[in-house]
Amino acid sequence: MDFSKAYGSIAVLEVEIRTFANEGYAVKYDFERKVISWRDNYMWNNNFTRSINDDKMAIIMEKLPASGMLEWMHGYNLGLTDEYGDKTVIPGEWKIEVEFKDKTKMKAGAEQHFPKKWKNLKNLIEQTTGCSFVLR
Repeated sequence: MDFSKAYGSIAVLEVEIRTFANEGYAVKYDFERKVISWRDNYMWNNNFTRSINDDKMAIIMEKLPASGMLEWMHGYNLGLTDEYGDKTVIPGEWKIEVEFKDKTKMKAGAEQHFPKKWKNLKNLIEQTTGCSFVLR
């Protein structure tokens, strides 16, 4: 897979983090509809759906490839968690699902083993949603 081209063909990106008590956050970027959906499992009244404006889209297009997300998702799926991830004491898990414009999908996730570059994706999510993306 040519990852540099793959980032430009992402239609939908869903990222979720949660504790073992099923608390946490989920964000969904629908790039074709230009919409961000946010789900807060700590406080249901913090859920929202907003449009992705041009400024946020520019941030996403610049920082998503720099996050290395597709590369480490691929690495996790190959079982290369020692190379791409770090065992943490965070009592939680992450899950990412990507749908490309051709309707193919890519999924990855793990428990207590977050990617080394997780902070890059986390910062991008926080910048574009205005919400904290950290488990309590």
